[in-house]
Amino acid sequence: MKRKINILIPIFAILVLVYVVRSILGPRIQTESLRRVSMEEVVSTKGIMVKYESVIDPGILGALEPSVQEGARVSVGQEVAAVYSGRVDTETKNQLEQVNKKIEQIEKNQANLFSFSNDVSRLEQKITEQTAVLVEKSMAGDLLGAGEAQLVIEMLCEKKAQITGDGAAGNLIEELKAKKKSLEARAGAATRRLYARTAGVFSTAVDGLETVVTPYNMMELTPSAVTELLARNSKEEGESDKVACKIMQNFRYFVAINVPAESVETVKIDDTAGLRFYDLSGDIVPVKILYISPEEEGQKTVIVEGNRYLESLLKRRLVNLEFVKGRHEGYRVSVESLRTKDDVTGVYVRRENMLKFIPVEILYNTEEVVIVASKDEQTPLRLYDEVVVRADSYEEGKLLR
Repeated sequence: MKRKINILIPIFAILVLVYVVRSILGPRIQTESLRRVSMEEVVSTKGIMVKYESVIDPGILGALEPSVQEGARVSVGQEVAAVYSGRVDTETKNQLEQVNKKIEQIEKNQANLFSFSNDVSRLEQKITEQTAVLVEKSMAGDLLGAGEAQLVIEMLCEKKAQITGDGAAGNLIEELKAKKKSLEARAGAATRRLYARTAGVFSTAVDGLETVVTPYNMMELTPSAVTELLARNSKEEGESDKVACKIMQNFRYFVAINVPAESVETVKIDDTAGLRFYDLSGDIVPVKILYISPEEEGQKTVIVEGNRYLESLLKRRLVNLEFVKGRHEGYRVSVESLRTKDDVTGVYVRRENMLKFIPVEILYNTEEVVIVASKDEQTPLRLYDEVVVRADSYEEGKLLR
């Protein structure tokens, strides 16, 4: 019996040694955790805004006094500005601008007052609501919002006074129009009044490029022409003393950009892309590719069409932007984790401590990173899978120590 025990001891020792050696010399692997990401194909560049623009140029010198606010929507035949002979002092000009803003705000709100009819209780409720808004805007330092709330309160109080017969209710808008006439008289008689020939958005930002690059000739742009326009002053020489304004179509605009030729090798006319005007918003504005110029010194001019509204975008001519050619969502893996098995591209993952090959579809790749999706629904990738980046050997189903 003692002899049998003596024989078993070295056998057990040998087995332990073999196990330890296999553990040390067995397959060693490096893995990464699988996670979902989105990646963009982006080119940072500058662009030229191209719009349908109707310039109203009186052809005379003087002081231009807008009748509507910058960015306001106007209709055909609406008065948009007046030109005054001589020079208008800054204080008078500022007062005129404020009065015009108040008149416009009141006219916007007058339609809402009709819905209250002669209901005093509803008027009082609205006055209370607007008073709360006034306090909130004032405490937040929003002077513009506070001023608008104050105007609404004045109109509501005037309406209430007219209904109840309390005091001699004055007509606020008439008082403002009378004040406007007085200020205009101080500024001098209007030499000419300007009216909108088309409907759209009003602007005084006339830069001289309205007739240089238009939707009708933009397809002639080349990379060198766009570079020249980008370097051009915002106002043409000799136009600083002229007065003019314009009306822009507000639901359609174009942007001309220069990009490296290789970045648009796979892009075609009518493809969709995106622009991010990062000075204005972090959102991506969807656009359609309208034109791609011939290559010139490694550059191509791309013209896109957009219609999504962004605050103050139409006022600009030169814009900083990111051209988002594509956006890809999927699983992120390292390029070195890709493997080929039976002419199928995939990755090895660690499951139940064994290697398993998962076929994948490559959606997008860089030099270091690949965005992939599962190619076979029967063997899909799973979030947080351990993807094998490196291993001493790849043998599916082999137990990993």
